[in-house]
Amino acid sequence: MSATKLKFLISGAGIAGPCLAYWLSRTRLNAAITIIERSSVPRVTGQSIDIRGPGIEIVKRMNLEEAVRARNTTEEATVILDSSGKPFALFKGGDTFTAEYEILRADLAGLFMETTESLSNVKYVYGDSIKSLDQREKNVNVTFDGGSSATFDLVVAADGGTSRTRDMILDEHITKNSYDFLGQYIAFFSIPSRPTDPKMWQWYNRPKGLCIMLRPHRNPATVGAYLCITTPAHGQQDPAVEAALDKGVEAQKRICHEYLGNLGWEAKRVLEGMDAAEDFYMSRAAQVKLPKWTNGRALVLGDAAHATFGVGTTLAIESAYILAGELSKIQSSEDVPRALERFEEVYRPLYTKSEDGPPFFPQGAFPQTSWALWLRDSLLWFVSKTKLYKLLPADDESGFELPSYDWVDIR
Repeated sequence: MSATKLKFLISGAGIAGPCLAYWLSRTRLNAAITIIERSSVPRVTGQSIDIRGPGIEIVKRMNLEEAVRARNTTEEATVILDSSGKPFALFKGGDTFTAEYEILRADLAGLFMETTESLSNVKYVYGDSIKSLDQREKNVNVTFDGGSSATFDLVVAADGGTSRTRDMILDEHITKNSYDFLGQYIAFFSIPSRPTDPKMWQWYNRPKGLCIMLRPHRNPATVGAYLCITTPAHGQQDPAVEAALDKGVEAQKRICHEYLGNLGWEAKRVLEGMDAAEDFYMSRAAQVKLPKWTNGRALVLGDAAHATFGVGTTLAIESAYILAGELSKIQSSEDVPRALERFEEVYRPLYTKSEDGPPFFPQGAFPQTSWALWLRDSLLWFVSKTKLYKLLPADDESGFELPSYDWVDIR
């Protein structure tokens, strides 16, 4: 590798972006890495997420396994509740719902940031975002919303499923119909815990696709609350919820009261806690599927490339690792486009094992009618009692062996 310094820009300081910065720092490239984040401060909110399959091995190679375990949400199992709030199906941790490595999104993102922000070749910039891109043969000219501009050898959009940068990088025929709204809205926030709260993911459904969930936190003072409003089909929007999303947090809290106020179980407690919550966030559940992730010297990564329910975090970690590994092979800036093509060739086969997500989700898991809910509950009861879920492949049975690259020790 020549002494010429390469300039890399990563948009998004969530999971994929900082993970990529870490692995780029462990290459022999002479790289200056800038991570730009639209939020003015590091995000401290986020739902419970998990790491599975090859993602676990990558975290181990980052020497972060113990740190991740130390930040575990303490969730021991998942319990499904009936209409009166009594449990009827139990799935122990590590089986299906509750993974061995459960962590809050903010905790994992914070851990990756802590690991990279002290590195001399990594710089974080908050409160700004990409306004436009101009790809040339030898570089990419970037203009920022803050008014500045700069030139980079590589631009990575790791700014989430609703990425604005995605359409700047990929052609319209590539991105067309890539964003699939799953027909579900999810609000999540923290509420005060009670001594009687179990260390379990409690799942309480009612007809019309409505659901309240509670999940434990590492911080014993709070639990995570999740409110779900599900429409009958993928792509079907709820006009009232869409209007609330446009109007802001207070309107979103009002719509949650309207839809879930009389749901039963812990609805009163949860909604009272929601009113006082400072970390409330509501969004649409969606999947992103693209036939191509790269274009010249730019690409999309993580949820911006392949948001997938249940495995999005793992895909973000895996793709960051393999992208950095393929870039580690380049000899000069001229090799960047080919490295991105190799990344697609190597990573696409692993991604395709997980790209479709759970079947019939979310409508099958959040039924609209009482009869459909009874059918779902009967199936869950049977699977729980017979432990048929034990026949599912374990996380380490994906059949994919992570590539080995020439990493440098940065400890």
